[in-house]
Amino acid sequence: MFLHTRGKLGLLVWLTLVVTVNANSQSFQAGADQFVTSFEKQKGFQGVALVARNGKVLFQKGYGNAVEAWGIENTPNTKFELASLTKQFTGAAILLLVQSGKLDLDAPVTRYYPQAPESWKQITVRQLVTHTSGLPNNELRDFTKGICVPYTPDELLDTFRSRPLKFKPGTDWAYTNTEYYLLAYIIQTVSGESYADFLTHRVFQFLGMNASGFSPTLAVIPQMAEGYARDGKALRHRDYFDRSLEMGAGGVYSTASDMLRWNESLNGEKLLNQKSLDLMFTPSSPGNYGFGWFIEKQKRAKAYHEGSDPGFAAFEIRYPKEKAFVIVLANVEDAPVRVIANGLGELLLTGQIPNDLK
Repeated sequence: MFLHTRGKLGLLVWLTLVVTVNANSQSFQAGADQFVTSFEKQKGFQGVALVARNGKVLFQKGYGNAVEAWGIENTPNTKFELASLTKQFTGAAILLLVQSGKLDLDAPVTRYYPQAPESWKQITVRQLVTHTSGLPNNELRDFTKGICVPYTPDELLDTFRSRPLKFKPGTDWAYTNTEYYLLAYIIQTVSGESYADFLTHRVFQFLGMNASGFSPTLAVIPQMAEGYARDGKALRHRDYFDRSLEMGAGGVYSTASDMLRWNESLNGEKLLNQKSLDLMFTPSSPGNYGFGWFIEKQKRAKAYHEGSDPGFAAFEIRYPKEKAFVIVLANVEDAPVRVIANGLGELLLTGQIPNDLK
């Protein structure tokens, strides 16, 4: 009799917990959807938002259109350009080469790029990754062939190799794409594969990220969103540029689900060993940059990155202690992805969204 009663009580407690958890989950989904929908209505947000914890998707939804002309809606399966979120894959590729003994982080870049000018001889691979090398960033005028034609890796490096450093290597921090151009060149030189092939074979296929890749600008990619810019209140097609101009620094496309798969791999040693993971999420000094991530240790620890390309915007956040992940991908270049992602993160972890994010 006692055991039977205890069993009923246990069942009642279990059912109560299930109902509570489900109610909380439904409440979070409703709150998250309401929050993102407000940006869809007021700011014209178009894209996909995903929130997960402990590898489980708690919220995922598409908003607006992937292809305006045909009224094709964004869905969780829609692919988006990641822009500078690409840098974390470049960082991972460098770490994979270090793991295999083919690359030394503290070696001068001249070991892997002998054509480097004299001023680069004190720059290390590690400084390239953490934006502490002093290499100058490119402006539109520096792409001497224009931005609508392909560049070879050598041509891309030629756009900045003759210009002076911004500071002595290791003494300051400045975010640049040019450092990641050089990293992509080094990846190709050391691995013997193209940058795209290395990522495909060693990262995307290995992790089952079948909706991710790096392709030429004119390639036809199934379920890929078109990118848009604003012309007053109307949308127009994004400005054209060739994807080779951002090799290593941008150009990867993916889905929110694939990005969750990628981030889950960083919670263990599935792709990178523990030493590499520690390097990836250790902030630089000076600066607060890891291997393709901005790192915050104060208040609530998190790693995050923003991406911005003509026609696309992206923002992702990893909360390592809470095992939480938020990503927002958009196919309108001025989308408030940072605000949306931070708001969803606060809603998940605190139950409320600060007024300055609403």
